[in-house]
Amino acid sequence: MDDVSLTVGGATVSGWTSVRVTRGMERIPADFDIAMTERFPGATDVLVNEGDPCVLSIGGDTVITGYVDRVGDQFDAHNHALSISGRGKCEDLIDCAAQYQGYQFEKMTAAQIATALAKPFGINVKAAEGGLVVPQYIFNVGDTAWCVIDTVCKFSQLLCYEDADGDLVIGPIGTLEAEGGFALGVNCERAGYLRDISQRFSEYRVFGVGSAALQDAGVQPYIEQTYLDDTMPRFRPKAFIAETNDAGAQVSKQHALWECNRRIGRGNIVTVTTSSWRDSAGQLYAPNTLAALSLPQLKLIDGQKFVIGEVTYRRAMNGTACDLVLMPPQAFMPEPINNLPMAQDAAAALGKR
Repeated sequence: MDDVSLTVGGATVSGWTSVRVTRGMERIPADFDIAMTERFPGATDVLVNEGDPCVLSIGGDTVITGYVDRVGDQFDAHNHALSISGRGKCEDLIDCAAQYQGYQFEKMTAAQIATALAKPFGINVKAAEGGLVVPQYIFNVGDTAWCVIDTVCKFSQLLCYEDADGDLVIGPIGTLEAEGGFALGVNCERAGYLRDISQRFSEYRVFGVGSAALQDAGVQPYIEQTYLDDTMPRFRPKAFIAETNDAGAQVSKQHALWECNRRIGRGNIVTVTTSSWRDSAGQLYAPNTLAALSLPQLKLIDGQKFVIGEVTYRRAMNGTACDLVLMPPQAFMPEPINNLPMAQDAAAALGKR
């Protein structure tokens, strides 16, 4: 049985009566709510304070490494209940202002920038070597560290999310696959499939309307680019004005294609509830993992692979279950961003200073 244990100050406590642990690709940090009563041995001896570093584990696997945020004690004539809530270490990146001398980065990759911003909080960054070099990035006083990291990762078209160790992971959509996938009546108790076209369009049009800065007036051509979603049943156009500078049109075209693909992905959401927290190979279900779906009852293509976007492990008096949210891979592709807010020759000159 996968017991949920919380380790604080070297002491480990299990026997929780209520458990809710959630991790996700777009839910940073991971968080948990757990509770127990005096009916369990040692409940009255649990000494946990808000702010304590903690590690939450399921069986022998670490799931969240972070801090206790809230501790609640309740007494009455017959019971003593203890509840604890906490989040992963990356909560400090979300909550706190970014700290870096000069408030600007020059000629650094997304991983290098993230490492510099995460270091004051004791958070490690796990990223592959290399990546796009950002010529210059200036942030405002009060911007959170996560706001900066999320933006520079989009420059390189990389995802960033928290892992079980409380570290920040920077990388592409995962290629690992949950063994066994999901099949109704095998390891899937309940499943749902939401198909939504309310936020989708038949055409995504990009218009290049520039000011011809540093050029003779009237020499900049009128440019229009269209991307079609042939799966839309009626005419629904969506228009974008291309960003400025000589890289703006290219990035805006990428953005229009991203809008089309992302909206298709977000319009196909599968929810699955299973009684086990682990796949057929014994691995805990985790975000950024592919899973094959065998759910013909939902009119899905047999064996079609969706990405696990969010996982919630839960346990209460009525039993144990795992709730998962899955979407096609394109639903999680990072948004293209123009990282050259000036002409490319000017940016190149700035980088040579």
